[in-house]
Amino acid sequence: MALKDLSASASGEAPVAIERCYAHLSDVERYPQWYPSGARSVTVRERDQDGAAQLVDAVLAVAAGPLRREVALRLAVERQPPSSVTVVRVAGGRDDRERLEISWTLVSVAAAQTQITVALRGRIDVPMLVPADAVAREIASGFLQAALRAL
Repeated sequence: MALKDLSASASGEAPVAIERCYAHLSDVERYPQWYPSGARSVTVRERDQDGAAQLVDAVLAVAAGPLRREVALRLAVERQPPSSVTVVRVAGGRDDRERLEISWTLVSVAAAQTQITVALRGRIDVPMLVPADAVAREIASGFLQAALRAL
């Protein structure tokens, strides 16, 4: 195993207002409902004063080529209404050097049209021969396509 940097993004347009996109993407505990093949489960650990999930335990499915794996993560949720939602992996201890961030950026292009970009960045421990960027592209694309279908 080796720590590898990964980075990828995917963009598309949804035929709905930015507020609806933001509400959909900021509701992280519902990700398994609209992307069950990628977000296997989300359990809320902490909520903010408005009741929104702030800290969650998630199981994400990673699939790229022959690689198939489920990864359990603790994620902090950061929101900037109505333009961004970011989930950031919470380190498991002082020696934990892995990191992962999945961020959604929303831009209103018309009253009922929103550009959505999902960006994935991180440093993860993967087998030496696994192409980390290919895995990242697959994850970003999967999340985007699922979000667009659900909207």
